[in-house]
Amino acid sequence: MKVQYYGLDWMGTALGLASIYFTGRRDRAAFALRIAASLFWAAFGWVAHTPAAIVANLAAIALCARGLWFPRRGRSSP
Repeated sequence: MKVQYYGLDWMGTALGLASIYFTGRRDRAAFALRIAASLFWAAFGWVAHTPAAIVANLAAIALCARGLWFPRRGRSSP
């Protein structure tokens, strides 16, 4: 039996890797890319019937949205 994930896994992977790249550059675009990646991974979890993937990615979306709306200000780089 072949399972079709409609490319959700590949899009999630590509966007997730792009978000890591932008995180390294300290670019806020990393949050938006991570949200997009998590949407694809949550959809993948839905199609694959994996509740843990859905919950984990919805939590990741919430955390990244918080990072977009409440950025840290006045903090020097580590």
